[in-house]
Amino acid sequence: MPATMWVRAGRFTGRLSRLFVIVSVVCFLIFVVSAARTLAATTYHVKVGGEVMGLPLARGGMAWFNGYDPAVLIIHPGDTVTWDLVGGVHTVTSSATLSNGSFVFDSSPLFTPAGALADMGPGMLLPPGSVYDLDTSSLAPGTYQYVCKIHNAMKGNLMITPGPVTSPIVNVVAGWGDHVYAVQAFAPENVTVARGTTVRWTLMNPMEPHTITGFNSTGVKQWDSSPNFNPPGPPPVMIRPGVDSFSVTFNNAGTFTYFCKVHAYYIGQSWVGMSGTVLVVPLTTADAVGSLSAVSYASLALAIVALVVAIYAVVRRKSEIQKTG
Repeated sequence: MPATMWVRAGRFTGRLSRLFVIVSVVCFLIFVVSAARTLAATTYHVKVGGEVMGLPLARGGMAWFNGYDPAVLIIHPGDTVTWDLVGGVHTVTSSATLSNGSFVFDSSPLFTPAGALADMGPGMLLPPGSVYDLDTSSLAPGTYQYVCKIHNAMKGNLMITPGPVTSPIVNVVAGWGDHVYAVQAFAPENVTVARGTTVRWTLMNPMEPHTITGFNSTGVKQWDSSPNFNPPGPPPVMIRPGVDSFSVTFNNAGTFTYFCKVHAYYIGQSWVGMSGTVLVVPLTTADAVGSLSAVSYASLALAIVALVVAIYAVVRRKSEIQKTG
Protein backbone atom coordinates (compact mmCIF):
# COMPACT_ATOMS: atom_id res chain seq x y z
CA MET A 1 0.00 0.00 0.00
CA PRO A 2 1.33 3.47 -0.91
CA ALA A 3 2.55 5.62 1.97
CA THR A 4 -0.17 8.23 1.37
CA MET A 5 -2.84 5.58 1.83
CA TRP A 6 -1.19 4.43 5.09
CA VAL A 7 -1.23 8.03 6.27
CA ARG A 8 -4.91 8.47 5.42
CA ALA A 9 -5.78 5.19 7.09
CA GLY A 10 -3.80 6.24 10.14
CA ARG A 11 -5.60 9.55 10.34
CA PHE A 12 -8.99 7.82 10.04
CA THR A 13 -8.04 5.33 12.70
CA GLY A 14 -6.88 8.15 14.95
CA ARG A 15 -10.16 10.02 14.54
CA LEU A 16 -12.10 6.81 15.17
CA SER A 17 -10.15 6.08 18.33
CA ARG A 18 -10.74 9.61 19.64
CA LEU A 19 -14.45 9.26 18.88
CA PHE A 20 -14.69 6.02 20.82
CA VAL A 21 -12.77 7.56 23.74
CA ILE A 22 -15.28 10.44 23.84
CA VAL A 23 -18.21 7.99 23.71
CA SER A 24 -16.63 5.96 26.50
CA VAL A 25 -16.17 9.00 28.74
CA VAL A 26 -19.71 10.28 28.12
CA CYS A 27 -21.30 6.89 28.86
CA PHE A 28 -19.24 6.51 32.01
CA LEU A 29 -20.31 9.98 33.21
CA ILE A 30 -23.95 9.04 32.58
CA PHE A 31 -23.48 5.96 34.76
CA VAL A 32 -21.78 7.92 37.56
CA VAL A 33 -24.40 10.69 37.62
CA SER A 34 -27.30 8.24 37.51
CA ALA A 35 -25.79 6.07 40.24
CA ALA A 36 -25.17 9.10 42.43
CA ARG A 37 -28.78 10.23 42.09
CA THR A 38 -30.09 6.72 42.69
CA LEU A 39 -28.05 5.98 45.77
CA ALA A 40 -28.45 9.40 47.36
CA ALA A 41 -29.92 9.53 50.83
CA THR A 42 -33.69 9.83 50.93
CA THR A 43 -36.10 11.39 53.43
CA TYR A 44 -39.20 9.42 54.47
CA HIS A 45 -42.23 10.81 56.29
CA VAL A 46 -44.26 9.08 59.01
CA LYS A 47 -47.54 10.53 60.27
CA VAL A 48 -47.98 10.56 64.04
CA GLY A 49 -51.44 10.57 65.61
CA GLY A 50 -54.53 12.21 64.21
CA GLU A 51 -58.20 12.77 64.84
CA VAL A 52 -61.46 12.26 63.00
CA MET A 53 -64.55 14.40 63.55
CA GLY A 54 -68.02 13.00 63.03
CA LEU A 55 -68.96 10.04 60.86
CA PRO A 56 -68.05 7.30 60.25
CA LEU A 57 -65.74 6.91 63.24
CA ALA A 58 -67.14 9.38 65.76
CA ARG A 59 -70.83 10.13 65.49
CA GLY A 60 -71.27 13.56 67.04
CA GLY A 61 -67.77 13.65 68.50
CA MET A 62 -64.09 12.99 67.90
CA ALA A 63 -62.05 9.81 67.58
CA TRP A 64 -58.29 9.95 68.20
CA PHE A 65 -55.82 7.88 66.21
CA ASN A 66 -52.93 6.93 68.43
CA GLY A 67 -50.52 5.33 66.01
CA TYR A 68 -47.77 5.78 63.43
CA ASP A 69 -48.55 5.68 59.70
CA PRO A 70 -46.90 3.73 58.22
CA ALA A 71 -46.26 1.56 61.26
CA VAL A 72 -43.41 -0.27 59.47
CA LEU A 73 -40.80 1.64 57.49
CA ILE A 74 -37.83 0.11 55.64
CA ILE A 75 -34.94 2.39 54.74
CA HIS A 76 -31.22 2.23 53.98
CA PRO A 77 -28.33 3.57 56.09
CA GLY A 78 -27.98 7.33 55.83
CA ASP A 79 -31.63 8.00 55.01
CA THR A 80 -33.60 10.48 57.11
CA VAL A 81 -36.95 9.82 58.77
CA THR A 82 -39.28 12.73 59.53
CA TRP A 83 -42.16 12.13 61.92
CA ASP A 84 -44.98 14.65 61.30
CA LEU A 85 -47.33 15.27 64.22
CA VAL A 86 -50.88 15.30 62.85
CA GLY A 87 -53.01 15.23 65.99
CA GLY A 88 -52.69 14.83 69.73
CA VAL A 89 -49.44 15.00 71.69
CA HIS A 90 -46.97 12.14 71.38
CA THR A 91 -43.31 11.15 71.44
CA VAL A 92 -41.10 9.09 69.13
CA THR A 93 -38.89 7.08 71.49
CA SER A 94 -36.83 3.98 70.69
CA SER A 95 -37.35 0.92 72.86
CA ALA A 96 -33.62 0.15 72.85
CA THR A 97 -31.11 2.06 74.97
CA LEU A 98 -27.41 2.85 74.69
CA SER A 99 -24.72 1.78 77.16
CA ASN A 100 -25.19 5.03 79.11
CA GLY A 101 -28.87 4.30 79.60
CA SER A 102 -30.20 6.89 77.15
CA PHE A 103 -32.52 5.94 74.29
CA VAL A 104 -31.04 5.27 70.85
CA PHE A 105 -33.26 8.09 69.61
CA ASP A 106 -35.92 10.15 71.37
CA SER A 107 -37.98 13.10 70.19
CA SER A 108 -38.64 14.17 73.81
CA PRO A 109 -35.60 13.48 76.01
CA LEU A 110 -36.75 15.88 78.71
CA PHE A 111 -40.20 14.37 79.09
CA THR A 112 -40.95 11.66 81.65
CA PRO A 113 -44.34 9.97 82.03
CA ALA A 114 -44.53 11.48 85.48
CA GLY A 115 -44.22 14.96 84.00
CA ALA A 116 -47.05 17.25 83.04
CA LEU A 117 -48.74 16.04 79.85
CA ALA A 118 -49.56 19.61 78.86
CA ASP A 119 -45.92 20.63 78.71
CA MET A 120 -45.01 21.20 75.05
CA GLY A 121 -41.77 23.08 75.62
CA PRO A 122 -38.54 22.24 73.77
CA GLY A 123 -37.53 18.65 74.40
CA MET A 124 -40.94 17.80 75.84
CA LEU A 125 -44.02 16.44 74.06
CA LEU A 126 -44.45 16.96 70.33
CA PRO A 127 -47.51 19.13 69.67
CA PRO A 128 -49.61 18.98 66.47
CA GLY A 129 -47.82 20.53 63.53
CA SER A 130 -44.32 19.82 64.83
CA VAL A 131 -41.78 17.44 63.29
CA TYR A 132 -39.00 15.19 64.52
CA ASP A 133 -36.09 14.40 62.18
CA LEU A 134 -33.76 11.43 62.58
CA ASP A 135 -30.57 11.09 60.54
CA THR A 136 -29.79 7.36 60.47
CA SER A 137 -26.15 7.75 59.40
CA SER A 138 -24.94 6.78 62.88
CA LEU A 139 -27.33 3.85 63.33
CA ALA A 140 -26.26 0.29 62.59
CA PRO A 141 -28.45 -1.81 60.29
CA GLY A 142 -31.21 -3.58 62.17
CA THR A 143 -34.77 -3.22 63.42
CA TYR A 144 -35.58 -0.42 65.84
CA GLN A 145 -38.93 -0.47 67.60
CA TYR A 146 -40.17 2.85 68.88
CA VAL A 147 -43.09 3.86 71.08
CA CYS A 148 -44.89 6.88 72.49
CA LYS A 149 -44.03 7.49 76.15
CA ILE A 150 -47.65 8.35 76.86
CA HIS A 151 -49.40 5.61 74.86
CA ASN A 152 -47.64 2.29 75.43
CA ALA A 153 -49.65 0.51 72.74
CA MET A 154 -48.57 3.06 70.14
CA LYS A 155 -45.67 1.29 68.42
CA GLY A 156 -43.75 1.52 65.18
CA ASN A 157 -40.83 -0.29 63.56
CA LEU A 158 -37.92 1.29 61.72
CA MET A 159 -35.94 -1.26 59.68
CA ILE A 160 -32.51 -0.22 58.37
CA THR A 161 -31.03 -2.61 55.82
CA PRO A 162 -28.07 -2.26 53.43
CA GLY A 163 -29.32 -5.10 51.25
CA PRO A 164 -32.52 -6.14 49.46
CA VAL A 165 -35.74 -5.30 51.22
CA THR A 166 -37.82 -8.07 52.74
CA SER A 167 -41.59 -7.88 52.77
CA PRO A 168 -42.93 -6.30 55.97
CA ILE A 169 -46.52 -6.62 57.14
CA VAL A 170 -48.75 -3.61 57.76
CA ASN A 171 -51.87 -4.30 59.83
CA VAL A 172 -55.24 -2.66 59.20
CA VAL A 173 -58.31 -3.12 61.41
CA ALA A 174 -61.48 -3.86 59.43
CA GLY A 175 -64.39 -2.82 61.63
CA TRP A 176 -64.52 -3.07 65.43
CA GLY A 177 -66.98 -3.04 68.30
CA ASP A 178 -69.15 -5.69 69.98
CA HIS A 179 -72.64 -7.23 69.70
CA VAL A 180 -74.21 -3.83 70.45
CA TYR A 181 -71.84 -1.25 68.98
CA ALA A 182 -70.22 -1.59 65.54
CA VAL A 183 -67.88 0.81 63.72
CA GLN A 184 -67.96 0.23 59.96
CA ALA A 185 -64.55 1.60 59.01
CA PHE A 186 -60.93 0.68 58.37
CA ALA A 187 -58.19 1.92 60.68
CA PRO A 188 -56.09 3.39 59.32
CA GLU A 189 -58.19 4.04 56.24
CA ASN A 190 -55.25 5.13 54.07
CA VAL A 191 -51.79 3.61 54.21
CA THR A 192 -48.58 4.28 52.30
CA VAL A 193 -46.31 1.26 51.92
CA ALA A 194 -43.16 0.27 50.08
CA ARG A 195 -43.35 -2.05 47.11
CA GLY A 196 -43.27 -5.67 48.33
CA THR A 197 -45.22 -4.90 51.52
CA THR A 198 -48.02 -7.18 52.69
CA VAL A 199 -51.14 -5.46 54.04
CA ARG A 200 -53.17 -7.62 56.44
CA TRP A 201 -56.78 -6.77 57.30
CA THR A 202 -58.22 -8.22 60.52
CA LEU A 203 -61.88 -8.06 61.59
CA MET A 204 -62.25 -6.92 65.19
CA ASN A 205 -66.03 -7.04 65.58
CA PRO A 206 -67.17 -10.56 66.53
CA MET A 207 -70.63 -10.03 65.03
CA GLU A 208 -70.19 -8.00 61.84
CA PRO A 209 -68.89 -9.47 58.53
CA HIS A 210 -67.02 -7.40 55.96
CA THR A 211 -65.31 -7.84 52.60
CA ILE A 212 -61.95 -6.49 51.47
CA THR A 213 -62.35 -5.71 47.77
CA GLY A 214 -59.70 -3.70 45.92
CA PHE A 215 -59.32 -1.99 42.55
CA ASN A 216 -56.39 -0.25 40.87
CA SER A 217 -56.46 3.33 39.55
CA THR A 218 -57.99 2.20 36.22
CA GLY A 219 -60.94 0.48 37.89
CA VAL A 220 -59.74 -3.10 37.40
CA LYS A 221 -60.40 -5.45 40.33
CA GLN A 222 -57.14 -6.62 41.94
CA TRP A 223 -58.35 -8.69 44.89
CA ASP A 224 -61.53 -9.75 46.68
CA SER A 225 -61.80 -11.53 50.01
CA SER A 226 -65.35 -12.63 49.14
CA PRO A 227 -65.59 -13.22 45.38
CA ASN A 228 -68.79 -15.27 45.70
CA PHE A 229 -70.69 -12.45 47.39
CA ASN A 230 -72.46 -10.02 45.09
CA PRO A 231 -74.92 -7.69 46.84
CA PRO A 232 -77.83 -7.95 47.28
CA GLY A 233 -77.19 -11.68 47.31
CA PRO A 234 -76.90 -13.95 50.34
CA PRO A 235 -74.69 -12.99 53.31
CA PRO A 236 -70.99 -13.11 52.43
CA VAL A 237 -68.82 -16.05 53.33
CA MET A 238 -66.08 -14.05 54.99
CA ILE A 239 -63.16 -14.49 57.36
CA ARG A 240 -64.14 -15.06 60.99
CA PRO A 241 -64.04 -11.75 62.88
CA GLY A 242 -61.15 -11.49 65.32
CA VAL A 243 -59.73 -14.87 64.31
CA ASP A 244 -58.76 -14.96 60.66
CA SER A 245 -57.36 -12.25 58.43
CA PHE A 246 -57.06 -11.37 54.76
CA SER A 247 -53.73 -10.32 53.24
CA VAL A 248 -52.51 -8.85 49.95
CA THR A 249 -48.86 -8.42 48.93
CA PHE A 250 -48.25 -5.35 46.75
CA ASN A 251 -45.46 -5.96 44.24
CA ASN A 252 -46.35 -3.09 41.91
CA ALA A 253 -46.39 0.64 42.63
CA GLY A 254 -49.67 2.49 42.29
CA THR A 255 -52.80 3.67 44.09
CA PHE A 256 -55.35 1.04 45.08
CA THR A 257 -58.84 1.72 46.43
CA TYR A 258 -60.52 -0.90 48.60
CA PHE A 259 -63.91 -1.13 50.28
CA CYS A 260 -66.44 -3.41 51.94
CA LYS A 261 -69.16 -4.54 49.53
CA VAL A 262 -71.65 -4.48 52.41
CA HIS A 263 -70.94 -1.05 53.88
CA ALA A 264 -69.65 1.14 51.01
CA TYR A 265 -71.41 2.96 48.18
CA TYR A 266 -70.21 4.32 44.86
CA ILE A 267 -71.34 7.94 44.57
CA GLY A 268 -70.19 10.15 41.74
CA GLN A 269 -66.66 9.04 40.94
CA SER A 270 -65.59 7.67 44.33
CA TRP A 271 -66.47 5.25 47.09
CA VAL A 272 -67.92 6.50 50.37
CA GLY A 273 -68.54 4.68 53.61
CA MET A 274 -66.29 1.81 54.59
CA SER A 275 -63.41 2.32 52.16
CA GLY A 276 -59.71 3.16 52.08
CA THR A 277 -56.64 3.40 49.88
CA VAL A 278 -53.24 1.75 49.67
CA LEU A 279 -50.53 3.89 48.08
CA VAL A 280 -47.61 1.70 46.99
CA VAL A 281 -44.37 3.56 46.24
CA PRO A 282 -40.74 2.56 45.60
CA LEU A 283 -39.60 4.02 48.93
CA THR A 284 -36.26 2.28 49.20
CA THR A 285 -32.99 2.60 47.34
CA ALA A 286 -33.19 -1.10 46.51
CA ASP A 287 -36.08 -0.33 44.15
CA ALA A 288 -34.04 2.43 42.53
CA VAL A 289 -31.12 0.04 42.04
CA GLY A 290 -33.44 -2.08 39.92
CA SER A 291 -33.93 0.79 37.48
CA LEU A 292 -30.21 1.53 37.68
CA SER A 293 -29.36 -1.94 36.35
CA ALA A 294 -31.62 -1.40 33.37
CA VAL A 295 -30.43 2.09 32.39
CA SER A 296 -27.12 3.07 33.93
CA TYR A 297 -25.51 -0.34 33.68
CA ALA A 298 -26.21 -0.27 29.93
CA SER A 299 -24.27 3.01 29.76
CA LEU A 300 -21.42 1.45 31.73
CA ALA A 301 -21.30 -1.56 29.40
CA LEU A 302 -21.26 0.72 26.35
CA ALA A 303 -18.49 2.79 27.91
CA ILE A 304 -16.36 -0.33 28.42
CA VAL A 305 -16.96 -1.54 24.85
CA ALA A 306 -16.13 1.90 23.42
CA LEU A 307 -12.94 2.07 25.48
CA VAL A 308 -11.82 -1.38 24.30
CA VAL A 309 -12.47 -0.42 20.67
CA ALA A 310 -10.56 2.85 21.14
CA ILE A 311 -7.56 1.01 22.62
CA TYR A 312 -7.63 -1.47 19.74
CA ALA A 313 -7.73 1.40 17.22
CA VAL A 314 -4.72 3.08 18.83
CA VAL A 315 -2.71 -0.15 18.88
CA ARG A 316 -3.56 -0.82 15.25
CA ARG A 317 -2.58 2.72 14.26
CA LYS A 318 0.82 2.38 15.91
CA SER A 319 1.33 -0.90 14.11
CA GLU A 320 0.50 0.70 10.75
CA ILE A 321 2.86 3.61 11.44
CA GLN A 322 5.66 1.17 12.22
CA LYS A 323 5.01 -0.58 8.91
CA THR A 324 5.24 2.66 6.96
CA GLY A 325 8.37 3.59 8.82
